[in-house]
Amino acid sequence: MGLIRHVVCAMSGGVDSSVAALLLKRRGYNVTGVFMRNWDSLDEGGLCSSQRDCEDALRVCHILDIPFHQVCYVKEFWHEGHNAGLCSNSPGP
Repeated sequence: MGLIRHVVCAMSGGVDSSVAALLLKRRGYNVTGVFMRNWDSLDEGGLCSSQRDCEDALRVCHILDIPFHQVCYVKEFWHEGHNAGLCSNSPGP
């Protein structure tokens, strides 16, 4: 099997994922940044909205000159992920 040269980096819009993408690119990987939207921006009330996070992730990808994709998992997150976590005994946020 050959070496993996293309990686997808989950981009949150924060420092950690931005630095991870930068380091991967510096190591010679073809990096694609992906932002996952897991909740509807209309349901937000905090200071840092998912739209702002997405814009930050897009900006970083532009600076790093890597492709950017946004995927929407609102339905899946609330119906399959989050609710399943509420019914389990596992610790979580």
